[in-house]
Amino acid sequence: MSRNMTGFRQTKCLNSVFMGASLLLTACNFTDSGKGQHIENVSENKSPNFSRHQFEAFSDAGAQTNAWGDYDSDGDLDLYVGFTADSTNHNKLYENQGGGELFIDKSSQLGLDRSGATRQPSFIDYDGDGDLDLFVAFRDQPNRLYRNEQGSFADVTEISGIGDPRRTVGASWFDADGDGDLDLFVANQNGDRDGLFLNLGDGSFEDVAENLGIDQPGRTASQGSVGVAVGDYDNDGDLDLFVASYGPDLIWENQNDTLGFIKRSSGKGFDGDHHSVAATFADYDNDGWLDLYVGTFISTIAEEPDYLFRNVIGDFQLVTPSLMLEKGTSHGISWADYDRDGDVDLAVANNHTDGTHTLYRNELGAPSTRNSLQVVVLDSNGHWTRAGATVTLSASTWDSSVEGQPSYTTSRIVDTGGGYSSQGATPVHFGIPSGVELVNLTIQWYEDGIQIHTISDFDYGVYSGQFLEILLNPRQ
Repeated sequence: MSRNMTGFRQTKCLNSVFMGASLLLTACNFTDSGKGQHIENVSENKSPNFSRHQFEAFSDAGAQTNAWGDYDSDGDLDLYVGFTADSTNHNKLYENQGGGELFIDKSSQLGLDRSGATRQPSFIDYDGDGDLDLFVAFRDQPNRLYRNEQGSFADVTEISGIGDPRRTVGASWFDADGDGDLDLFVANQNGDRDGLFLNLGDGSFEDVAENLGIDQPGRTASQGSVGVAVGDYDNDGDLDLFVASYGPDLIWENQNDTLGFIKRSSGKGFDGDHHSVAATFADYDNDGWLDLYVGTFISTIAEEPDYLFRNVIGDFQLVTPSLMLEKGTSHGISWADYDRDGDVDLAVANNHTDGTHTLYRNELGAPSTRNSLQVVVLDSNGHWTRAGATVTLSASTWDSSVEGQPSYTTSRIVDTGGGYSSQGATPVHFGIPSGVELVNLTIQWYEDGIQIHTISDFDYGVYSGQFLEILLNPRQ
Protein backbone atom coordinates (compact mmCIF):
# COMPACT_ATOMS: atom_id res chain seq x y z
CA MET A 1 0.00 0.00 0.00
CA SER A 2 1.13 3.54 -0.67
CA ARG A 3 2.68 5.22 2.33
CA ASN A 4 1.01 8.55 1.74
CA MET A 5 -2.12 9.48 3.67
CA THR A 6 -4.92 8.63 1.24
CA GLY A 7 -6.77 5.86 3.03
CA PHE A 8 -9.52 7.58 5.02
CA ARG A 9 -13.16 8.01 4.11
CA GLN A 10 -15.55 10.45 5.68
CA THR A 11 -18.57 8.48 6.86
CA LYS A 12 -20.76 10.76 8.95
CA CYS A 13 -20.87 14.02 10.82
CA LEU A 14 -21.01 13.07 14.48
CA ASN A 15 -20.94 14.51 17.97
CA SER A 16 -19.05 11.62 19.48
CA VAL A 17 -17.40 10.09 22.48
CA PHE A 18 -15.59 6.77 21.87
CA MET A 19 -16.15 4.34 24.72
CA GLY A 20 -14.70 0.86 24.24
CA ALA A 21 -16.32 -0.92 21.33
CA SER A 22 -19.32 1.41 21.48
CA LEU A 23 -20.02 5.03 20.75
CA LEU A 24 -22.24 7.54 22.48
CA LEU A 25 -22.97 10.11 19.84
CA THR A 26 -25.47 12.21 17.99
CA ALA A 27 -25.78 12.30 14.21
CA CYS A 28 -26.08 15.69 12.54
CA ASN A 29 -27.07 16.70 9.04
CA PHE A 30 -23.72 17.30 7.33
CA THR A 31 -22.61 15.17 4.36
CA ASP A 32 -19.84 15.79 1.88
CA SER A 33 -18.67 14.05 -1.25
CA GLY A 34 -15.02 14.25 -0.24
CA LYS A 35 -12.12 15.10 -2.52
CA GLY A 36 -8.85 13.38 -3.22
CA GLN A 37 -7.88 9.92 -4.28
CA HIS A 38 -9.45 7.12 -2.18
CA ILE A 39 -11.18 9.63 0.12
CA GLU A 40 -14.92 9.66 -0.34
CA ASN A 41 -18.20 9.23 1.46
CA VAL A 42 -19.08 5.72 2.49
CA SER A 43 -22.44 4.72 1.05
CA GLU A 44 -25.44 4.85 3.36
CA ASN A 45 -25.63 1.09 3.81
CA LYS A 46 -22.05 1.10 5.08
CA SER A 47 -22.45 4.07 7.39
CA PRO A 48 -22.83 3.53 11.13
CA ASN A 49 -26.31 4.00 12.50
CA PHE A 50 -26.41 6.13 15.65
CA SER A 51 -29.15 7.85 17.60
CA ARG A 52 -29.43 10.02 20.66
CA HIS A 53 -29.77 8.36 24.02
CA GLN A 54 -31.48 9.77 27.11
CA PHE A 55 -31.80 13.17 25.51
CA GLU A 56 -33.26 14.88 28.59
CA ALA A 57 -30.22 14.01 30.74
CA PHE A 58 -27.50 14.95 28.26
CA SER A 59 -28.83 18.25 26.89
CA ASP A 60 -27.68 20.68 29.57
CA ALA A 61 -26.18 23.83 28.08
CA GLY A 62 -22.46 24.48 28.48
CA ALA A 63 -21.18 20.90 28.64
CA GLN A 64 -17.56 20.90 27.48
CA THR A 65 -15.49 18.02 28.90
CA ASN A 66 -16.10 14.38 29.76
CA ALA A 67 -14.49 11.26 31.18
CA TRP A 68 -15.61 7.62 31.22
CA GLY A 69 -14.74 5.26 34.08
CA ASP A 70 -16.26 2.65 36.38
CA TYR A 71 -16.06 4.72 39.55
CA ASP A 72 -18.31 2.40 41.60
CA SER A 73 -16.67 -0.82 40.35
CA ASP A 74 -19.98 -2.39 39.33
CA GLY A 75 -18.90 -3.40 35.84
CA ASP A 76 -20.39 -0.61 33.76
CA LEU A 77 -19.04 2.77 32.66
CA ASP A 78 -20.06 5.98 34.38
CA LEU A 79 -19.67 9.46 32.90
CA TYR A 80 -18.29 12.67 34.39
CA VAL A 81 -19.22 15.87 32.52
CA GLY A 82 -17.63 19.30 33.06
CA PHE A 83 -19.19 22.62 32.08
CA THR A 84 -18.01 26.06 31.03
CA ALA A 85 -17.58 28.94 33.46
CA ASP A 86 -20.59 30.84 32.13
CA SER A 87 -22.91 27.83 32.29
CA THR A 88 -25.72 27.76 34.83
CA ASN A 89 -24.98 24.05 35.35
CA HIS A 90 -22.52 22.53 37.79
CA ASN A 91 -20.31 19.58 36.88
CA LYS A 92 -22.06 16.23 36.93
CA LEU A 93 -21.32 12.57 37.49
CA TYR A 94 -23.79 10.35 35.67
CA GLU A 95 -23.95 6.93 37.31
CA ASN A 96 -24.73 4.09 34.93
CA GLN A 97 -27.66 2.13 36.33
CA GLY A 98 -26.73 -0.97 34.37
CA GLY A 99 -26.35 -1.79 30.70
CA GLY A 100 -26.20 1.84 29.64
CA GLU A 101 -29.98 2.18 29.57
CA LEU A 102 -30.26 4.80 32.31
CA PHE A 103 -27.84 7.36 33.76
CA ILE A 104 -28.58 9.33 36.95
CA ASP A 105 -26.67 12.42 38.10
CA LYS A 106 -25.07 11.71 41.50
CA SER A 107 -22.73 14.71 41.62
CA SER A 108 -24.44 16.57 44.48
CA GLN A 109 -24.76 13.42 46.54
CA LEU A 110 -21.06 12.65 46.05
CA GLY A 111 -19.73 16.19 46.54
CA LEU A 112 -18.64 16.56 42.92
CA ASP A 113 -21.01 19.38 41.90
CA ARG A 114 -18.32 22.03 41.53
CA SER A 115 -18.74 24.87 39.01
CA GLY A 116 -16.09 26.63 36.97
CA ALA A 117 -14.14 26.68 33.72
CA THR A 118 -13.67 22.93 33.65
CA ARG A 119 -11.03 21.37 31.46
CA GLN A 120 -9.42 17.89 31.61
CA PRO A 121 -11.17 15.36 33.90
CA SER A 122 -9.55 11.98 34.54
CA PHE A 123 -10.58 8.81 36.34
CA ILE A 124 -7.35 7.31 37.70
CA ASP A 125 -6.21 5.22 40.68
CA TYR A 126 -3.50 7.51 42.02
CA ASP A 127 -3.22 5.79 45.42
CA GLY A 128 -3.19 2.20 44.18
CA ASP A 129 -6.09 0.98 46.31
CA GLY A 130 -7.93 -0.59 43.38
CA ASP A 131 -10.71 1.94 42.74
CA LEU A 132 -10.93 5.00 40.52
CA ASP A 133 -10.24 8.44 41.93
CA LEU A 134 -11.15 11.64 40.05
CA PHE A 135 -8.97 14.54 38.96
CA VAL A 136 -10.48 17.69 37.44
CA ALA A 137 -8.50 20.53 35.85
CA PHE A 138 -9.84 24.08 35.92
CA ARG A 139 -8.79 27.18 34.04
CA ASP A 140 -10.19 29.63 36.60
CA GLN A 141 -9.35 28.00 39.96
CA PRO A 142 -7.01 25.40 41.46
CA ASN A 143 -7.26 21.89 40.06
CA ARG A 144 -9.05 19.34 42.24
CA LEU A 145 -8.32 15.76 43.27
CA TYR A 146 -11.01 13.53 44.79
CA ARG A 147 -10.10 10.24 46.45
CA ASN A 148 -12.56 7.39 46.01
CA GLU A 149 -13.52 5.92 49.37
CA GLN A 150 -15.61 2.86 48.52
CA GLY A 151 -17.97 4.71 46.22
CA SER A 152 -17.92 8.13 47.88
CA PHE A 153 -15.39 10.90 47.26
CA ALA A 154 -13.18 12.97 49.58
CA ASP A 155 -11.57 16.20 48.35
CA VAL A 156 -7.84 15.71 48.98
CA THR A 157 -6.63 18.65 46.92
CA GLU A 158 -4.95 20.52 49.75
CA ILE A 159 -3.33 17.59 51.54
CA SER A 160 -2.05 16.13 48.27
CA GLY A 161 -0.48 19.39 47.06
CA ILE A 162 -1.84 18.89 43.55
CA GLY A 163 -4.08 21.97 43.47
CA ASP A 164 -2.16 23.89 40.81
CA PRO A 165 -3.66 27.44 40.77
CA ARG A 166 -2.34 28.20 37.29
CA ARG A 167 -4.65 28.18 34.25
CA THR A 168 -4.70 24.50 33.33
CA VAL A 169 -6.25 23.19 30.12
CA GLY A 170 -4.60 19.82 29.39
CA ALA A 171 -3.50 17.16 31.82
CA SER A 172 -2.18 13.61 31.48
CA TRP A 173 -1.45 10.97 34.09
CA PHE A 174 1.38 8.51 33.40
CA ASP A 175 4.31 6.89 35.19
CA ALA A 176 7.01 9.47 34.53
CA ASP A 177 9.69 8.09 36.86
CA GLY A 178 9.23 4.33 36.45
CA ASP A 179 8.19 3.60 40.04
CA GLY A 180 4.79 2.23 39.02
CA ASP A 181 2.44 4.88 40.36
CA LEU A 182 0.85 7.64 38.29
CA ASP A 183 2.34 11.12 38.01
CA LEU A 184 0.65 14.16 36.47
CA PHE A 185 1.71 16.57 33.73
CA VAL A 186 -0.39 19.75 33.49
CA ALA A 187 -0.44 22.00 30.42
CA ASN A 188 -1.05 25.60 31.49
CA GLN A 189 -2.27 28.54 29.43
CA ASN A 190 -1.88 32.34 29.31
CA GLY A 191 1.88 32.31 29.80
CA ASP A 192 1.74 30.16 32.95
CA ARG A 193 4.46 27.58 33.43
CA ASP A 194 3.64 23.89 32.99
CA GLY A 195 3.84 21.43 35.87
CA LEU A 196 4.92 17.83 36.44
CA PHE A 197 3.60 16.52 39.75
CA LEU A 198 5.47 13.43 40.92
CA ASN A 199 3.47 10.97 42.98
CA LEU A 200 5.46 10.45 46.18
CA GLY A 201 3.51 7.34 47.12
CA ASP A 202 2.19 8.70 50.41
CA GLY A 203 -0.80 10.61 49.03
CA SER A 204 1.21 13.74 48.22
CA PHE A 205 2.72 15.21 45.05
CA GLU A 206 5.71 17.42 44.24
CA ASP A 207 5.97 19.70 41.21
CA VAL A 208 9.39 18.99 39.64
CA ALA A 209 8.83 20.60 36.23
CA GLU A 210 11.14 23.53 36.90
CA ASN A 211 13.91 21.28 38.22
CA LEU A 212 13.65 19.14 35.09
CA GLY A 213 13.52 22.13 32.75
CA ILE A 214 10.12 21.28 31.25
CA ASP A 215 8.04 24.13 32.72
CA GLN A 216 8.53 26.49 29.72
CA PRO A 217 9.12 29.80 31.50
CA GLY A 218 9.10 33.19 29.78
CA ARG A 219 6.06 32.73 27.57
CA THR A 220 3.79 35.68 26.86
CA ALA A 221 0.16 35.89 27.96
CA SER A 222 -0.94 34.90 24.44
CA GLN A 223 1.14 31.70 24.57
CA GLY A 224 0.73 28.53 26.53
CA SER A 225 0.22 24.78 26.52
CA VAL A 226 -3.20 23.37 25.70
CA GLY A 227 -3.41 19.64 24.94
CA VAL A 228 -1.17 16.73 25.91
CA ALA A 229 -0.66 13.40 24.15
CA VAL A 230 1.21 10.51 25.82
CA GLY A 231 2.90 7.81 23.75
CA ASP A 232 6.13 5.97 23.00
CA TYR A 233 6.88 7.81 19.77
CA ASP A 234 10.50 6.58 19.53
CA ASN A 235 9.86 2.92 20.43
CA ASP A 236 12.27 2.75 23.35
CA GLY A 237 9.73 1.37 25.82
CA ASP A 238 8.96 4.52 27.82
CA LEU A 239 6.26 7.16 27.46
CA ASP A 240 6.95 10.55 25.88
CA LEU A 241 4.84 13.73 25.83
CA PHE A 242 3.61 15.82 22.91
CA VAL A 243 2.40 19.26 23.98
CA ALA A 244 0.01 21.12 21.65
CA SER A 245 0.49 24.82 22.20
CA TYR A 246 -0.33 28.40 21.40
CA GLY A 247 3.24 28.82 20.22
CA PRO A 248 5.61 26.09 18.96
CA ASP A 249 4.49 22.51 19.54
CA LEU A 250 7.06 20.18 21.04
CA ILE A 251 7.90 16.69 22.27
CA TRP A 252 9.35 15.97 25.67
CA GLU A 253 11.32 12.77 25.08
CA ASN A 254 11.53 10.52 28.12
CA GLN A 255 15.09 9.47 28.94
CA ASN A 256 14.01 6.03 30.16
CA ASP A 257 16.64 5.07 32.73
CA THR A 258 16.46 8.31 34.68
CA LEU A 259 13.89 10.95 35.56
CA GLY A 260 14.42 13.46 32.80
CA PHE A 261 13.16 14.72 29.46
CA ILE A 262 14.80 16.21 26.39
CA LYS A 263 13.01 18.74 24.20
CA ARG A 264 12.51 17.54 20.65
CA SER A 265 10.99 19.18 17.60
CA SER A 266 10.77 15.97 15.64
CA GLY A 267 9.97 16.72 12.03
CA LYS A 268 8.94 19.54 9.75
CA GLY A 269 5.74 21.21 10.83
CA PHE A 270 6.28 21.35 14.60
CA ASP A 271 7.92 24.78 14.52
CA GLY A 272 5.90 27.97 14.31
CA ASP A 273 2.64 28.94 15.98
CA HIS A 274 -0.20 26.74 14.71
CA HIS A 275 -2.52 27.64 17.61
CA SER A 276 -2.70 23.93 18.35
CA VAL A 277 -5.35 22.78 20.79
CA ALA A 278 -5.50 19.00 20.87
CA ALA A 279 -3.36 16.05 19.81
CA THR A 280 -3.58 12.27 19.93
CA PHE A 281 -1.11 9.51 19.05
CA ALA A 282 -2.22 6.46 17.05
CA ASP A 283 -0.59 4.04 14.61
CA TYR A 284 -3.01 4.57 11.72
CA ASP A 285 -0.94 2.55 9.18
CA ASN A 286 -0.08 -0.38 11.49
CA ASP A 287 3.66 -0.13 10.83
CA GLY A 288 4.58 -0.20 14.52
CA TRP A 289 5.30 3.53 14.92
CA LEU A 290 2.89 5.99 16.58
CA ASP A 291 1.59 8.66 14.23
CA LEU A 292 0.09 11.95 15.42
CA TYR A 293 -2.97 14.07 14.68
CA VAL A 294 -2.85 17.71 15.85
CA GLY A 295 -5.94 19.92 15.84
CA THR A 296 -5.86 23.72 15.66
CA PHE A 297 -8.25 26.50 16.63
CA ILE A 298 -8.85 30.10 15.59
CA SER A 299 -12.11 31.44 17.01
CA THR A 300 -13.10 33.33 13.85
CA ILE A 301 -12.27 30.51 11.39
CA ALA A 302 -14.34 27.35 11.10
CA GLU A 303 -11.71 25.21 9.37
CA GLU A 304 -8.20 26.20 10.43
CA PRO A 305 -5.88 23.52 8.93
CA ASP A 306 -5.10 20.48 11.07
CA TYR A 307 -1.96 18.34 10.90
CA LEU A 308 -1.66 14.59 10.42
CA PHE A 309 1.93 13.43 10.90
CA ARG A 310 3.19 10.00 9.86
CA ASN A 311 5.96 8.67 12.08
CA VAL A 312 8.90 7.44 10.02
CA ILE A 313 11.32 5.82 12.48
CA GLY A 314 10.92 8.63 15.01
CA ASP A 315 10.70 11.49 12.51
CA PHE A 316 7.28 12.98 11.72
CA GLN A 317 6.27 13.74 8.13
CA LEU A 318 3.25 15.90 7.35
CA VAL A 319 0.71 13.89 5.30
CA THR A 320 -2.66 15.58 5.96
CA PRO A 321 -5.11 14.69 3.14
CA SER A 322 -7.19 17.43 1.53
CA LEU A 323 -10.48 16.18 2.96
CA MET A 324 -9.22 16.55 6.52
CA LEU A 325 -8.15 20.09 5.71
CA GLU A 326 -11.72 20.83 4.64
CA LYS A 327 -13.43 19.16 7.59
CA GLY A 328 -11.20 19.05 10.63
CA THR A 329 -11.31 19.66 14.34
CA SER A 330 -11.07 22.50 16.81
CA HIS A 331 -11.70 20.88 20.20
CA GLY A 332 -11.86 17.12 19.96
CA ILE A 333 -9.89 14.16 18.57
CA SER A 334 -10.45 10.47 19.19
CA TRP A 335 -8.96 7.39 17.54
CA ALA A 336 -10.73 4.02 17.86
CA ASP A 337 -11.41 0.97 15.72
CA TYR A 338 -15.18 1.43 15.64
CA ASP A 339 -15.69 -1.10 12.81
CA ARG A 340 -13.31 -3.70 14.28
CA ASP A 341 -11.31 -4.24 11.11
CA GLY A 342 -7.90 -3.91 12.78
CA ASP A 343 -7.06 -0.28 12.00
CA VAL A 344 -7.99 2.82 13.99
CA ASP A 345 -10.60 5.29 12.73
CA LEU A 346 -10.75 8.99 13.55
CA ALA A 347 -13.49 11.18 15.03
CA VAL A 348 -13.01 14.96 15.18
CA ALA A 349 -15.21 17.63 16.74
CA ASN A 350 -15.40 21.30 15.75
CA ASN A 351 -17.27 23.70 18.05
CA HIS A 352 -17.41 26.61 15.60
CA THR A 353 -20.95 27.61 14.62
CA ASP A 354 -20.12 26.49 11.08
CA GLY A 355 -18.05 23.53 12.23
CA THR A 356 -18.87 19.84 11.90
CA HIS A 357 -18.34 16.67 13.87
CA THR A 358 -16.92 14.14 11.45
CA LEU A 359 -16.04 10.44 11.56
CA TYR A 360 -13.34 9.19 9.18
CA ARG A 361 -13.14 5.46 8.53
CA ASN A 362 -9.64 4.14 7.96
CA GLU A 363 -9.45 2.22 4.65
CA LEU A 364 -6.04 0.66 5.31
CA GLY A 365 -7.08 -2.74 3.98
CA ALA A 366 -5.57 -6.23 4.11
CA PRO A 367 -3.00 -7.47 4.84
CA SER A 368 -1.98 -4.41 6.89
CA THR A 369 -5.14 -4.51 9.01
CA ARG A 370 -4.05 -7.92 10.29
CA ASN A 371 -0.78 -6.44 11.59
CA SER A 372 -2.37 -5.24 14.80
CA LEU A 373 -3.36 -6.22 18.31
CA GLN A 374 -5.96 -4.51 20.50
CA VAL A 375 -5.77 -5.11 24.24
CA VAL A 376 -8.52 -4.40 26.78
CA VAL A 377 -6.98 -4.04 30.24
CA LEU A 378 -9.38 -4.78 33.11
CA ASP A 379 -9.07 -5.38 36.84
CA SER A 380 -9.42 -8.80 38.44
CA ASN A 381 -13.21 -8.43 38.43
CA GLY A 382 -13.35 -7.58 34.74
CA HIS A 383 -14.05 -3.88 35.41
CA TRP A 384 -12.62 -0.80 33.69
CA THR A 385 -10.50 0.63 36.53
CA ARG A 386 -6.92 0.34 35.25
CA ALA A 387 -6.51 3.68 33.44
CA GLY A 388 -2.82 4.55 33.32
CA ALA A 389 -1.55 0.98 33.10
CA THR A 390 1.43 0.72 30.73
CA VAL A 391 1.32 -2.07 28.13
CA THR A 392 4.64 -2.95 26.47
CA LEU A 393 4.88 -5.15 23.38
CA SER A 394 8.10 -6.65 22.09
CA ALA A 395 8.89 -8.96 19.19
CA SER A 396 9.65 -12.52 20.26
CA THR A 397 10.08 -14.24 16.88
CA TRP A 398 10.22 -13.02 13.29
CA ASP A 399 9.47 -14.63 9.96
CA SER A 400 12.61 -16.36 8.69
CA SER A 401 12.67 -14.07 5.65
CA VAL A 402 13.41 -11.05 7.86
CA GLU A 403 17.16 -10.57 7.95
CA GLY A 404 18.90 -9.88 11.22
CA GLN A 405 15.86 -10.54 13.47
CA PRO A 406 15.80 -6.90 14.64
CA SER A 407 14.71 -5.98 18.13
CA TYR A 408 11.37 -4.23 18.51
CA THR A 409 9.80 -2.81 21.67
CA THR A 410 7.06 -0.23 22.11
CA SER A 411 4.71 0.88 24.89
CA ARG A 412 1.16 2.20 25.10
CA ILE A 413 -0.92 3.59 27.96
CA VAL A 414 -4.51 2.85 28.93
CA ASP A 415 -6.13 6.25 28.37
CA THR A 416 -5.99 8.75 31.23
CA GLY A 417 -7.17 11.76 29.20
CA GLY A 418 -6.38 13.74 26.08
CA GLY A 419 -7.77 14.64 22.67
CA TYR A 420 -8.85 17.89 24.34
CA SER A 421 -10.31 17.50 27.83
CA SER A 422 -11.78 14.03 27.46
CA GLN A 423 -11.08 10.48 28.57
CA GLY A 424 -12.28 7.42 26.70
CA ALA A 425 -12.48 3.72 27.49
CA THR A 426 -10.92 2.16 24.42
CA PRO A 427 -8.60 -0.80 23.89
CA VAL A 428 -4.86 -0.21 23.65
CA HIS A 429 -4.02 -0.51 19.94
CA PHE A 430 -0.71 -1.79 18.58
CA GLY A 431 0.30 -1.74 14.95
CA ILE A 432 2.90 -4.46 14.49
CA PRO A 433 5.75 -4.41 11.94
CA SER A 434 5.53 -6.88 9.07
CA GLY A 435 7.44 -10.05 9.75
CA VAL A 436 6.78 -10.29 13.49
CA GLU A 437 5.28 -13.68 14.35
CA LEU A 438 5.13 -14.02 18.14
CA VAL A 439 5.15 -11.18 20.67
CA ASN A 440 5.69 -10.65 24.37
CA LEU A 441 3.30 -8.49 26.38
CA THR A 442 4.10 -6.83 29.71
CA ILE A 443 1.51 -4.86 31.67
CA GLN A 444 2.70 -2.67 34.53
CA TRP A 445 0.33 -0.97 36.94
CA TYR A 446 0.12 0.23 40.53
CA GLU A 447 -2.16 -1.58 42.95
CA ASP A 448 -0.90 -2.05 46.49
CA GLY A 449 2.57 -1.54 45.06
CA ILE A 450 4.03 -1.96 41.60
CA GLN A 451 2.55 -4.91 39.69
CA ILE A 452 3.78 -6.63 36.52
CA HIS A 453 1.92 -9.16 34.37
CA THR A 454 3.73 -10.86 31.48
CA ILE A 455 2.57 -12.99 28.53
CA SER A 456 5.39 -14.58 26.53
CA ASP A 457 5.55 -15.91 22.95
CA PHE A 458 1.99 -14.85 22.16
CA ASP A 459 0.46 -15.37 18.70
CA TYR A 460 -1.26 -12.04 18.18
CA GLY A 461 -2.79 -13.20 14.88
CA VAL A 462 -5.29 -15.34 16.80
CA TYR A 463 -7.00 -12.11 17.84
CA SER A 464 -7.33 -10.56 14.39
CA GLY A 465 -10.59 -8.59 14.33
CA GLN A 466 -11.07 -9.17 18.05
CA PHE A 467 -10.05 -7.61 21.37
CA LEU A 468 -7.72 -9.43 23.73
CA GLU A 469 -9.04 -8.98 27.28
CA ILE A 470 -6.51 -9.19 30.10
CA LEU A 471 -7.66 -9.31 33.73
CA LEU A 472 -5.01 -8.02 36.09
CA ASN A 473 -4.62 -9.91 39.37
CA PRO A 474 -2.30 -8.19 41.84
CA ARG A 475 0.08 -10.46 43.70
CA GLN A 476 -0.92 -11.13 47.26
